[in-house]
Amino acid sequence: MRQGRGVTSIINLLEVCGILSFNLNRQQILELFYYFPKKYRVDIIPSSEMDIFLPETSVGAVMEMIYQKASFGDALVANIVNVSMLGGAVFVSWDALHFRKLLSVRAMTPEEFLRSVSRNDRSS
Repeated sequence: MRQGRGVTSIINLLEVCGILSFNLNRQQILELFYYFPKKYRVDIIPSSEMDIFLPETSVGAVMEMIYQKASFGDALVANIVNVSMLGGAVFVSWDALHFRKLLSVRAMTPEEFLRSVSRNDRSS
C-alpha cells in the first residue's frame, strides 16, 4: 500500500455500492465502484477488479444484482443461491420479497413455505 493511503476490503466497497444502489443508477454505481479508491485515497484489498472471485461468485455477478437495487448482503446471498440451487428448489427467507426478483428459484417466507407444505401433505 502506498504511503498516506487508507485500506479497505472489496467487501466494504461492495457494501457501500449496495447501500447507495437505492438512490443511484447503474452508471453512477459503476463509477462509484471504480473511482472510490482514487477519490478517497483508499486501496482496495485484494483488488477492485470485477473479475476477482469471492467464494462461489464473482464481483461482477454481485454488481449485476446491486444494479437491480439490491443491498450487498442480498446480492451476495442471491448469487450464491443461483449458483448452487437447482430449479425446483425453494429459497426460504424472512426477506423473501427482497429476493424474488434476484433468484432463479422460487423465494418464500417461512410462513408461505409451511402453508405450501401443509397443502401438499393434505393433497397426498
